[in-house]
Amino acid sequence: MTWLRNAVVAALMAFSALAAAEASAQTPSAFFLSRSENRNQVHYALRVDEACRPVGTQPVFVYWRMLERGESEVEDLLAVEQPVYGLDGTQQVEATADGWKVRIRLRAFPERPIDITTTSSARGQCTVQSWTKVGAHVAQLEHVFVKTSWPFSVDFVRLDGTNPDGHPVTELVRARD
Repeated sequence: MTWLRNAVVAALMAFSALAAAEASAQTPSAFFLSRSENRNQVHYALRVDEACRPVGTQPVFVYWRMLERGESEVEDLLAVEQPVYGLDGTQQVEATADGWKVRIRLRAFPERPIDITTTSSARGQCTVQSWTKVGAHVAQLEHVFVKTSWPFSVDFVRLDGTNPDGHPVTELVRARD
């Protein structure tokens, strides 16, 4: 019976990795998070339909790009990783004049909402961008970097983005004592 259980567990893990890979290949990543301890990245992606509309009431999902193992390796977040990298349960989806907006909050950073927007070009190309406060102003969020310390502490979080004028912006958020 142990071999059967191991086979089932292996099949479920393979199916989960395949589903994450398929989803990540078809949905645009809005922004990503990296950490100082390795090259792996946490991606925040948006499920959209062929008209660039968010799909469902929870269209934003999170997955790992396991770059330490290979460029195309992806995995779902583990349950123990949800409090650190996951989203709170509420995703507000609304239509805008230019497309759609989904407001999310990271569980580890709930005081700073992130708006993920979609627009469709005249050629039907879907553009997904993330917007949040970086420094004193709202900017397009591209990357979150987390500098960690042993064993389980955070030295700082750096937000990297571009302001509406196209200039790079960065904000360093120090860990609370």
